[in-house]
Amino acid sequence: MDCKPKVVLSRCINKEPVRYNGGIVTDKFAEQLENYVEYITVCPEVDVGMPVPRPTILLAKINDSIKVIEPNTKTDYTEKLEDFSKNFLNQLKEVDGFFLKAKSPSCGVMDAKLYKDDLKHSIGKTDGIFASYAKKYFSHLPVEDEGRLNDYWIRRDFLTKIFAYADFRCLKNSAKSIKDLIKFHQRYKYLYMLYSPKNLKTMGNLIANWDKIGFEDTVKKYEELFKDTFSKHQTINRHINVLQHIYGHFSDLLKPGEKRHFSNLLQKMKEDRLYLKVTLEFIKNFIYRFEDEYLSSQKYLYPYPEDLEKIV
Repeated sequence: MDCKPKVVLSRCINKEPVRYNGGIVTDKFAEQLENYVEYITVCPEVDVGMPVPRPTILLAKINDSIKVIEPNTKTDYTEKLEDFSKNFLNQLKEVDGFFLKAKSPSCGVMDAKLYKDDLKHSIGKTDGIFASYAKKYFSHLPVEDEGRLNDYWIRRDFLTKIFAYADFRCLKNSAKSIKDLIKFHQRYKYLYMLYSPKNLKTMGNLIANWDKIGFEDTVKKYEELFKDTFSKHQTINRHINVLQHIYGHFSDLLKPGEKRHFSNLLQKMKEDRLYLKVTLEFIKNFIYRFEDEYLSSQKYLYPYPEDLEKIV
């Protein structure tokens, strides 16, 4: 079964020269990611009939509403772009995330310029029209643009989520008994702990008492908790909490020097002097040394293909 994440991608990123100036955006991360995901492309401006090249459009706050205006002719494209966004998103049957064009009045994520009603003076930044509807229609999914994805932590969070959602889609399509859900839950234990320790406990109780409501209803309730869990975000402190729990499995087997080194690594993470990757590799070393099959199966350690760590 194909468990590739399905990601909506702005068509101007590596695909077609459909930007307002007839250009195309070259993005190495999007290129590398394509080896592991299925892209669903979109260009709201072109898809509503705007030409390439085309006049610049702006987001403007007019009478407490955000409008999409072409400043030279004062043409208002708001209704067309909103209708397109709603129809496009309504027709998406399976999707795991959005990878959009930064600063775009249609696709920008918190970084599209917002102007006063004079169309000349910027008053801040906001989401593009399509991006704002993507967040409304798929509030549980990661919606990012190529500018924000240059940040290591945002990129890690994005990748973790799109691969988790794809994995769960496959589970739903293939699970035949509670045993399948139990195996899935076991693999995701520490990833759930990273995002929501509270939901981890609730999900565990749900599975333990699955026979009270039956398998199908258990999966439905589990999916609700799954979506809520991955609507949250990673933090350094939560990573440290998870690493300490994993460390507890074999801490009694370590030498004093190894224990001190682990404590030092965590302290450096708190002070933002050490990337998570280094500490993870240190932990993996002991998992392999002690041949701990349960820990080695944890998605927390390998939430997405390692090749994607090479993107800078």
